[in-house]
Amino acid sequence: MSANKTPDRSNGGRSTKAWYRALLVLLPSLIPFFYFATAGKRSWTLTDLAIVGGLFLSYWGVVIFVAVRMLRRRANIQSLNLASPLIEVPLTPELRDRLIHFAVTRHKKPAVAAFELLDSEIPRFEQDDDRDRAIRDNEQLRQQAGQGAFLVAVTTELIRRLLLLSGVREEERHLWRNQISETAARIVSDALDHRLPSPVGS
Repeated sequence: MSANKTPDRSNGGRSTKAWYRALLVLLPSLIPFFYFATAGKRSWTLTDLAIVGGLFLSYWGVVIFVAVRMLRRRANIQSLNLASPLIEVPLTPELRDRLIHFAVTRHKKPAVAAFELLDSEIPRFEQDDDRDRAIRDNEQLRQQAGQGAFLVAVTTELIRRLLLLSGVREEERHLWRNQISETAARIVSDALDHRLPSPVGS
């Protein structure tokens, strides 16, 4: 089986490299030829140079846009492959700074610190292996520094408790995500108030 898979992987890698070469080298080099073929010109002018330059910029803009979308999708897939469920915790800049300061003092990642704050503030009945799994998943999370949604891996029991604390009814499922996020952010903020009475930098 492994002997059969190795040639397939090598062939797939070669075809991928060929596509990259065509996308990054071959197609851009053909832009001037396509332009002169369609315009029916035989000599260069400043206008032609400007048009070809604009075509190059447009082409690379599309390539960069597609590459960014692919990287974001890959990052989302990586997040979805975690064993624990994820929630978004909306953090203000001030709350994010306080959480980072709290995490640094305990030599932990901010996502791990946020999970442990939620886990300590909310009565829980989950098994220890679920908690340990969530901590491991938070160690693997890659957060965007200073911007974007702050993700925290939690346990299913914590989600149930957050739902109860949020007061969302069963028929209001479209509100679950926002209510859970806001409740989690409020709990993290209150927990930091107890553990960091004075704001950072004061």
